[in-house]
Amino acid sequence: MLKRSLTAAALICTAAAHAGDLPHRLDVMGISVSSLANPYFGVLAHAARARAEAINPRVRVIVTSAEYEVPAQMREIDRFVAERADLILIAAAHPSAVAPAIRRAQAAGVTVVAVDVDAEGAAVMIQSDNRGAGEAVCRYLAAQLNGKGNFIIQNGPQVSSVTERVAGCHTALKDFPGIHLLTDKGDGLASPWGGSHLMEEHVQRYPQIDAIFAINDRQALGAEAVAIRRGLRKLIIGSVDGSPEVEEALKRPGLIMVSAAQSPAEIGRRGVDVGLALREGHSAEQGRILLQTPLVTRANLAKYQGWNAR
Repeated sequence: MLKRSLTAAALICTAAAHAGDLPHRLDVMGISVSSLANPYFGVLAHAARARAEAINPRVRVIVTSAEYEVPAQMREIDRFVAERADLILIAAAHPSAVAPAIRRAQAAGVTVVAVDVDAEGAAVMIQSDNRGAGEAVCRYLAAQLNGKGNFIIQNGPQVSSVTERVAGCHTALKDFPGIHLLTDKGDGLASPWGGSHLMEEHVQRYPQIDAIFAINDRQALGAEAVAIRRGLRKLIIGSVDGSPEVEEALKRPGLIMVSAAQSPAEIGRRGVDVGLALREGHSAEQGRILLQTPLVTRANLAKYQGWNAR
């Protein structure tokens, strides 16, 4: 991991050094994200746009949202190719289903970088350490329960970030034999309403719930609203994002105790820098570049700087 981090850092420095005098100007950039309804992707896209505009103030940046629909995202990629994009950043709606469109873009000479989640065919994928995030949050929750209690993993869309967070949570819970995992099924749609819907189902099905790991902050907030309404005042909730909404939740009395912080702005900026380095043929790591996901809790919230500062 240290070698990978050093390689990634060297790559980004190389990109920054060459960005101002690139032989191939960055004239058009396409950004296709899973859903702009999620503020996380708005921050990522905004940071990528700002980085591109710092390189070329006249760059045309096209931002689209697939809403987790693979056919829609494939059309978006084809549109970027038709618009003569130099670089595409993609937060894939599915890890492999969009691969044919990525191959078409690459065949047309477009550089494709996967951001946030895996995308088959992309030379590099820049994302959070989602497995580590899920493991750290679930370990924190289990410790708060003193290693005993009924636990729910509130699942979500089956993109790589979600499946890895769930896998990490399972890894953590193996160290706590007194924790009873009630379920890890269902899809909370990475949204507040999805989290609310799953929480309603779980409350009706399970008479005792002590902790919930939601795959992102938006689901956690939806789950919390239902739990409070149902009188589950002793339930504790953890999630992943470190979003402004959870920052506010941690400042008030409530059920959300912890969130693993992501860095959407940094992922967006690095996506542009690494993409340009690849485009210029500079030495580039193939595979994943992982960003750390430190825990944000009520105890350390005052020191947390938030999404845009990371």
